[in-house]
Amino acid sequence: WQRLRWQVLERDLFTCQCGCGTVVADTAQLVCDHVEKHNGDPEKFWAGPFQTLWKPCHDRKKQREEQQA
Repeated sequence: WQRLRWQVLERDLFTCQCGCGTVVADTAQLVCDHVEKHNGDPEKFWAGPFQTLWKPCHDRKKQREEQQA
């Protein structure tokens, strides 16, 4: 997972893809996010698609998704 995560962060130039455009030097603050829910399905988990999100943006996104469920 760490290798895949790093590839996504590099691909996205360590920039949040939510639209805020935040560039984060501290990679601990970046999340390799599953664009589509995988619901525990290993095939979907590893296949992606993925995007880089800054942790505050990721947390807001996930909170919205949980409220809609």
